Amino acid sequence: MRREIILPEVGAAPLRVSIWFAEPGDLVYAGDRLVEIVVEGATFDVPAAATGRLAERVVRPDDVVQPGQVLGIIEEET
Repeated sequence: MRREIILPEVGAAPLRVSIWFAEPGDLVYAGDRLVEIVVEGATFDVPAAATGRLAERVVRPDDVVQPGQVLGIIEEET
């Protein structure tokens, strides 16, 4: 099953993708940090919501993103 990685609600300021911590095809575990987001000079990590392989990065470093936006896709391990 494919699971979307969604940017949570974090405020109204412009949000920017800083870095991905996993490459497509990498095995990730629920709770692993996947992507770092920068907002007003502070950073926070978006974790994996499921265990599986990172199938796709929908956004790239330096992209401006919105809360609720899909950042990537995990293909869950069964």
